[in-house]
Amino acid sequence: MMSLAKQVYDYYFRPYLGEKGQDMVEYALMLAIIVGIGWLIYQQSGIANSINNVFTNADNLMTQAASKSAQPTT
Repeated sequence: MMSLAKQVYDYYFRPYLGEKGQDMVEYALMLAIIVGIGWLIYQQSGIANSINNVFTNADNLMTQAASKSAQPTT
């Protein structure tokens, strides 16, 4: 598998990018790994519900504040 990836890189990317392109590919792979790990943590830890609750509470507070500010003062 690694030799196929190297062959694809050598054939398609190296002529256009050279050594600078190799650095870009390494950074892209590192970014993909970090995003994948972050997504797994997000999915497995149940943090999605906590984030949803925070935004729901913020929405409720904003709605209450808007309705109170729209009421005429006597």
